[in-house]
Amino acid sequence: SALVSPPRAVGCGVRITASARRKVSGKRATVRTSASDDASGSSASVRIFSGSSKEMLFGAQQNMLGLLESPSTDDDAITASIAELSTLNPTAAPAKDAKLVGKWRLAWSQQQESSNFFQKLFADIASDNFQIINEDNTLENLVLLGPLTVSAKAPIAAVSETRTEVRISTVDVSIAGNTVWSKTLTPKPGKGAGWVEQLYLDDEMRISRGNKGSLFIHTREGGGGNKRQKPNQGTTGQSATALVKL
Repeated sequence: SALVSPPRAVGCGVRITASARRKVSGKRATVRTSASDDASGSSASVRIFSGSSKEMLFGAQQNMLGLLESPSTDDDAITASIAELSTLNPTAAPAKDAKLVGKWRLAWSQQQESSNFFQKLFADIASDNFQIINEDNTLENLVLLGPLTVSAKAPIAAVSETRTEVRISTVDVSIAGNTVWSKTLTPKPGKGAGWVEQLYLDDEMRISRGNKGSLFIHTREGGGGNKRQKPNQGTTGQSATALVKL
């Protein structure tokens, strides 16, 4: 397959926690080469997967997991990988799919200036940052930071095949298991609910964009269904690439 120039994207305000990176077993890229991604000539690794759409998806998944595990964070490569995976989403209606249910750990996020202050803060400092989606159409954002626990709960609804409506209803703060602050939120007249666009969903990874533009990558806590299956053979001659700095 031919070398395809890696896509570039501009990111800012990115947060990632080292402990959230998942360990990936098994083989990675079948083809590796090096390229320079800037004027300084710094080395970069480009993984290229060619073949059927399933092989392309497998390659794009491996590229993203490799980026999340890397000891250094390449935000441009991650946002480029998000764009790639979004076009290869294997789940036709992710907002309505049963795979959405589960406990998801925040692995990476790109926060906007208009995002909630505490959302940005906890994305930066808390390695145990979870989103729990339940079968009864409720959601809990759960942050564990030493003895501090912050929980925000909300009813959710799929308003389209890709969009999940979220209305935060309660926020609780506890220390060492004792609730020290609690608030019930009531909808304000004229103010709509928040929403999350599900850009990508498979058994172990979810990529989404909030209504304020923030990007999130979650990985399933405890593992999911069919993990990192080998790609089926195909006949198309397409390729998937991602840039990984060494």
